[in-house]
Amino acid sequence: MDATFSLSVTTPENTVFSGEVVYLSVPGAGGYMGILHDHAPMISALRPGRFEVRKAEGGTPLFFTTRAPGFLELKANQATVLLDAQDSGVLSV
Repeated sequence: MDATFSLSVTTPENTVFSGEVVYLSVPGAGGYMGILHDHAPMISALRPGRFEVRKAEGGTPLFFTTRAPGFLELKANQATVLLDAQDSGVLSV
């Protein structure tokens, strides 16, 4: 089994995703970033774009797209993505 970390993707209106994952790709302010287990702690601005989530139990990766900016916080194998409520625009999960 791959090493996992917890992920929460939220807007002020709802939780888009919450669970254990093995990989996360986000549209960072400086370009796309891939996140794995034991990533260094960080906070980053996010730009609108496509997200990829590979769940711990396997299966098809989840993709979603947002038109809203947001933030990513990583610490102690916990990733939190906060998206702006004004135009969260989650198109598919």
